[in-house]
Amino acid sequence: MKQQALAYFTDTYLSAIGFFLFFCVFCGSVFWVYRRGSRKHYQSISQLPLSEEDRHESGRKDLF
Repeated sequence: MKQQALAYFTDTYLSAIGFFLFFCVFCGSVFWVYRRGSRKHYQSISQLPLSEEDRHESGRKDLF
């Protein structure tokens, strides 16, 4: 069924638009992650699971 649907799909411009939209979003996300000054932010976020004082300060009970 999928092969029959794709055999009659003649709107190649929709495929091209979808590809370029995906490509732009992908490139934008890569540039956003590797932008200048983001290293400090990601290093602080990477330490959140390891910090005990933040877990107890928020008032949440431990699950274990």
